[in-house]
Amino acid sequence: MLKNYLITAYRSLKRNKAYTILNVLGLTLGITCFVLVGLYVENEWSHDRFISHPSYRFLLTEQTGDGEERTYGTVGVKTFNTIEEQISGVEDILMARDHGAGPLLVEHDQVKFKSRKFFFSEPEFFDYFDIELLQGNAQTALAEPQNVVINASTARRIFGEANPIGEMLHFSGSMNFTVQVTGVIEDVKNSHLQFDFLFNFNLRDEKEDYQIIREGFANSVYGYFTLSEGVAPEEVAGRIKAYYKELYRDNAEVYAALDRESYVLQPVHDIYFGSNHVTFDEGFKKGNKDNLLLLATIGFFILTIACMNYINASTAKAIKRVKEIGVRKVFGAYRIQLFSQFMGEALLVTLLAVLFSILLTDLALPYFENFMQTSFRHHLLANPVYWWGLFFILILVTLLAGTYPAVFVSGLKPGESLRQGLRPGWLRGNGLRSLLVGTQLFFAALLMSSIFLILKQNKFLMLRELGFSKNDILIVPNNSQKVADQLTTYKNELLKSPYIYAATTGMDVLGFGSTNNSGTAVLDGQSIDRAPVSTYFTVGMDFLEIQEIEVVAGRSFAPGHAADSSAVLVNEAFVRANGLSIEQVLEQRLRLYGPESGRRPIIGVVKDFNFQSLHSKVAPAVFTVSGKTNWFWTIKIDPNRKKEAIAHVKNSWEAIETNYPMGYWFLEDNINGFYEEETKLQKAIQVFAILCIVISCLGIYGLTAYTIERRIKEIGVRKVLGAGVKQLVWLVNQKFVYLFAIAFLASVPLVYYFIDQWLQSFAYRINIGVSAFALAGLTVLVVLFLTVSIQAVKAALCNPAQTLRSE
Repeated sequence: MLKNYLITAYRSLKRNKAYTILNVLGLTLGITCFVLVGLYVENEWSHDRFISHPSYRFLLTEQTGDGEERTYGTVGVKTFNTIEEQISGVEDILMARDHGAGPLLVEHDQVKFKSRKFFFSEPEFFDYFDIELLQGNAQTALAEPQNVVINASTARRIFGEANPIGEMLHFSGSMNFTVQVTGVIEDVKNSHLQFDFLFNFNLRDEKEDYQIIREGFANSVYGYFTLSEGVAPEEVAGRIKAYYKELYRDNAEVYAALDRESYVLQPVHDIYFGSNHVTFDEGFKKGNKDNLLLLATIGFFILTIACMNYINASTAKAIKRVKEIGVRKVFGAYRIQLFSQFMGEALLVTLLAVLFSILLTDLALPYFENFMQTSFRHHLLANPVYWWGLFFILILVTLLAGTYPAVFVSGLKPGESLRQGLRPGWLRGNGLRSLLVGTQLFFAALLMSSIFLILKQNKFLMLRELGFSKNDILIVPNNSQKVADQLTTYKNELLKSPYIYAATTGMDVLGFGSTNNSGTAVLDGQSIDRAPVSTYFTVGMDFLEIQEIEVVAGRSFAPGHAADSSAVLVNEAFVRANGLSIEQVLEQRLRLYGPESGRRPIIGVVKDFNFQSLHSKVAPAVFTVSGKTNWFWTIKIDPNRKKEAIAHVKNSWEAIETNYPMGYWFLEDNINGFYEEETKLQKAIQVFAILCIVISCLGIYGLTAYTIERRIKEIGVRKVLGAGVKQLVWLVNQKFVYLFAIAFLASVPLVYYFIDQWLQSFAYRINIGVSAFALAGLTVLVVLFLTVSIQAVKAALCNPAQTLRSE
């Protein structure tokens, strides 16, 4: 019996080739889009899920004094040691840190390359993270300070197929050390941790003889907590706060500062999606749950539209088969048999679509990974989620696309179908098809309006004046000790080029969103609990002039004023946060680094500039002059002669430093990186919105063919009676245009609401307005009109004598 149903279904589909091709093509595109989005969502959601050990990381949130708050992902080594020793419920703490500085040169025999994908951890790293060691012992791999564990791709890059265990690697630049390879791990793809080299937390610099992380970065390390069984993380956070308040109860200044702090132990599984508000963990990979949900919704929309196309086409074709159904019923066919036959057709069409989708997905996946800037942890055909997903899609799409047509056709009465065709009814054909086409147009209008508004916001972000020069600034990491020892010589060489206008060195540059230091900046006579948390920029004396940051009051640093090395400038946000006028602030002195630090005179106020992304308001900032620490060069170049300027910067570097290659980037690229998620979302919605419209057009094209086929004699009669081509084209188009008008009006409030919610994450945003809606509506309407008119014009130009004579 099943074989008979499938043969009958196959013959029916073969007789209607155009109908079959349109359905299979539409479902193939719909399933492929849904699968690609599903694979991306599954891959994103799997981040850190491989970690079975229940652990938490420590976060500190501080009220900034200007009504905002800032959350830090790092605190000091001393703090973690104290917590581990003094706080009950804390079983263990793993201290760790990413490199957080410029790249180092990696050397082994003839292999040389630069990298900054470093992570430093205490030896218990593998007790916290379930990362498989392909070679080496997890218990001893990080036992000694000079041990290093590398990932598999790095091992192949350096050693080829040779065994790396026991081999030595030398690193040089701003730090210098030699380490021994003691382990090789699989490449970690789905984790907030991203590194090629895993070092011991106690690694020492060979030249300066200090522990790089434990001493050099002692005040900014990550802490992963293991808690005693049955102890809640909120309980431990409360105990930490209570401990410090008791410890500093006699120190009024510190006690007041503690009132502005709150602590959270964040589950390790929440780090990937729950850390976009956290500063000083820029080395972590982070995701956006809202964007992921939006993409998943779009994928479901596209699959739904493809199913709607099939339902529309099936119910339309069923009207031509009513006599066939009537004859079958007269000869004794049961409803379940007819239902099974039509479900068999749906299964066969869906199966063909799934098979073609497997091929199309395999071809499209590398491009999709590159497009979404990700890498799936499983090969497509080795991914069990993919195969189970295809099976459920086969069943789901068959049920979604086939159930209504099967119920609709199998329920026809034989007498009615043999005598006069279908009885009118809202869900018996035209009414349902109108609903489905309207829903398709609703989705298309919704997606198109969204993409135009997202494009408008992204354009606003890219074109907004940030308050400093970004298009002509070259950043060069100062990772060479030789160059660091000859700063004046290198600068003089740079300025010999007509394409280099100015250059300066400092600890900090723009484009990272944060700097190496921040903290409370306390004015004379001010209580620390009233002092705003500020970002400290430690820069060269001519930095403000090079970056074209405007000084609105007072003056900038002057190279001829030796006293300026201990002076500071502040921004307008700092002034507002203190509730003072600019004149009052210029009369003050400022303390930056705690009670023991000296007070610095404020010599100027700079205009607010957006050194962070436009997701955030301008935060209070303080500028100080860099001393011995000069990590970066900020170089102003001719924006029209970038190649020549870079060549001169490189040649000047190589005249001093022959071993360590120069690195660089443009400040503009770093600024654009702030909006990487928005740009990726924009591109994805663009592509899927276009595919949504294409799939909708396929369905509307097929439905138009059916509509014209049913009304071909009416068109012939109207033409005989004098109707022109324009009138006949409008006759076919008008129903679709009316449906679009209703769908578009229904989509506007929904798009407005969700885009308004999305824009809330930006401190600076567009007004939604009507232009994007008008442009989106016009775009979808033009595409719809062209799709319908292609066949309408063809029908209007037919000879009425032939159409009226045909049966």
